[in-house]
Amino acid sequence: MTAIPTITPAVRRGLLTVDPDQRLRPGTPTRAWELWLTGPNTLLEMPDLATALMAAAEHNALAADLDDGSPLQPASHALVLHHGHAWRREGAARPGAGIAVPTLCWTARCSVCGDLVEDEFIPHHDSAEAAADDAVGSREWAELPDGRLVCDRDDDAHDHARTRARTEYGPEPDANQPTFP
Repeated sequence: MTAIPTITPAVRRGLLTVDPDQRLRPGTPTRAWELWLTGPNTLLEMPDLATALMAAAEHNALAADLDDGSPLQPASHALVLHHGHAWRREGAARPGAGIAVPTLCWTARCSVCGDLVEDEFIPHHDSAEAAADDAVGSREWAELPDGRLVCDRDDDAHDHARTRARTEYGPEPDANQPTFP
């Protein structure tokens, strides 16, 4: 008979522990707010908490965007420090905060060049039809009779797609209409 080892919870020792004697201090104690970039191990002084949080969010979003999944790529994170310690919000977040509900969203893509509908941001819609309606109605894209979308770019490939759609899916000839040579 084998004895099952007793499982004890791991003791948190690191950046965000509650006990001040056990907390790591990667920053400068005399600076109120800093941003610690872990990849290059750089400390940037920040004027206030709001600026530090915005800078950390921007850096972390950029680092996530540049991550190619390679195990050789160094991990780089931005962490807000308060008097050298990792900053942690006091108390619980507001009810419902941080709860993400995954949803499927749609955006329009040109069938010729693959470009997405975008201005300052890429719009997301609840259905493929709503995305197509936005592209055609608001952005002056063309919707071909087979449902494909063509952006407003003016070059040979886009013009050819629009022309081919007009000739292939044009009106059927009527037997009562005279034909002209």
